[in-house]
Amino acid sequence: MEGNFEINKEGNYILISVSPKLYPVDAVYSAAYVFTERNYVLVDGDPSTEIVVEIRPKEKGADLEKIGREFNNELVNYASYAVQAARNANLRETILQRVLLTNNPEAVKTAQPAGNDKDYPETEAKPWRDELQIARPWEEKYGKNKG
Repeated sequence: MEGNFEINKEGNYILISVSPKLYPVDAVYSAAYVFTERNYVLVDGDPSTEIVVEIRPKEKGADLEKIGREFNNELVNYASYAVQAARNANLRETILQRVLLTNNPEAVKTAQPAGNDKDYPETEAKPWRDELQIARPWEEKYGKNKG
């Protein structure tokens, strides 16, 4: 056994032992899913004590040790993602609430300025000067086929 995995060259498979105390079950499934395109993957064991992942490459001659180490890297990747997602859960929820609460058409109507059109040149009666010609459309300034 090398680290947390055992290589069986005769059977052409790897057994990886994962501690659920270190890695959440979701991280194990996510890491296993990454390997399903080029390998047959079996997740087994007791999620409260030990999870065993068997990986069998679909092609002969695959580097089994490399596959085992890559699986461990994916475990760390998805476990880290789970930790970051948990840390940012409140922030995501706050942002989502803000977006949903401000996406009210009635709120937009009430947010219009009340008689102070000086700050909003598009509502003024007389045209305003665009000395730098920033407000000109691209097609008018450079032509339709340029860009």
